[in-house]
Amino acid sequence: MLQISQTPNMNSYTPAEVAMMLGVKTSTVHAWLSRKEMRAVKVGHRRFISPQQIKEFCEQRQTGEYVDHTYANGPVRR
Repeated sequence: MLQISQTPNMNSYTPAEVAMMLGVKTSTVHAWLSRKEMRAVKVGHRRFISPQQIKEFCEQRQTGEYVDHTYANGPVRR
């Protein structure tokens, strides 16, 4: 029987591994992925991030091309 790998290649990382590398929580990496600030390859229900995708993400944040829209509308007034 043919064994199918669960990772796209040996150089891909899980969100938890990327979080450890970048010194953030896994939930932060998942937030970046859901907001499409960081790219990943989806295999089934799992996501894998290549070193190139990590590099692009870090460069984007350092060059100022990255804009965090979380607080762009200001505080919520009631």
